[in-house]
Amino acid sequence: MTVRIQSSFGAAVALSAFLVGYGGQALAANDAAPNRVDGVSVDLMADAEVVVDTSAYVKEPPYTIASIMQGPINGWGLTLDTTIAYLASQEKDIGKLVVVPVNANVDRQISAMENTIKLKPDLIMLEPLSAAALSASVTRAVAAGIPVVVCADGVEGKPYTAYADVDLYRAGYESAKALAESLGGKGKVIMISGIPGVDAAEVWKQAAEDVLATYPDIEIVASEYGNWSIPTSKEKATAMLAANPEIDGVYAGGSEGAMGALLAFDEAGRDQPVYGTVSPLNGWLRLAMEHKVKFTAWPQPAALEGKYCVDTALKVLRGEKVTKFVHIPEVVITDENAAEHYIPELNDDFSVPAVAPIEVYVEAGFGR
Repeated sequence: MTVRIQSSFGAAVALSAFLVGYGGQALAANDAAPNRVDGVSVDLMADAEVVVDTSAYVKEPPYTIASIMQGPINGWGLTLDTTIAYLASQEKDIGKLVVVPVNANVDRQISAMENTIKLKPDLIMLEPLSAAALSASVTRAVAAGIPVVVCADGVEGKPYTAYADVDLYRAGYESAKALAESLGGKGKVIMISGIPGVDAAEVWKQAAEDVLATYPDIEIVASEYGNWSIPTSKEKATAMLAANPEIDGVYAGGSEGAMGALLAFDEAGRDQPVYGTVSPLNGWLRLAMEHKVKFTAWPQPAALEGKYCVDTALKVLRGEKVTKFVHIPEVVITDENAAEHYIPELNDDFSVPAVAPIEVYVEAGFGR
């Protein structure tokens, strides 16, 4: 049974930004900066070996689980929500999944967390929109005896019970490194990031800047935020093309940015550059294959995020072994293996790969 609760928090204000320092060190106000070596978040890899004592959270099913994600504001968010809802419906031990939409608004998400704590569910699954802003709410939930499993994007201070994700910094770092190597270490690059202040966007942007700074013959000639929107990214890319007659590469922190740039280059009649991106959508694979562009895309796969989040939540409530960081395996997609990952039955907005049956995603609006 899935129940949707509408958050009643007021109008949006600016998102709290994740403070990222130069040289690969993420600066958090009340937390030690994670150590990053060769593009890997060493603290997360260490947490992947830390076993969490879940005995205090053991409950008799059926469970009531709250899901507080970014919301279906784009294909990635809808893929995540659809996958979680499907997996919950298939799990006999989950009696109720309470979905609280926040529409990518950090203040609504804070309000949703506070209201959900009062409802005392057995567990909260959370995709935090801000590592800093959600820290206090997660701390309060855990103090109230409600375990919190974080799905995609961390929380400052690590007050959560467990965190399932890819290494976000590594995804940004490696995709930018592949771009630089494809360019032979020289050329002019533009950057298109996600939503300003949202942690994934800022981490991916910083990771790319850290890599490209080590290539003295690569110049970042323009950098904009595309809000993980294809039309907005295309508009920003069109302006960057007009101002820069020479562009050899595009780094996109989210493949919506890559898709917008590809369309802008095509419309302008310009030769397609080399691309480095993260979190590839089905539409990016289609366009990249159609235009025969060279690219490397590191994943933050929405459906797998949902699967690992639900699996971890059930393990916590059953008292089974979980680790502090549950590392989702990375499957890197390039122009050489794109056809293996593309799903022709689903539309451009779908975040590959599929976890639920294809017809589930078609019913959710992903049919081509």
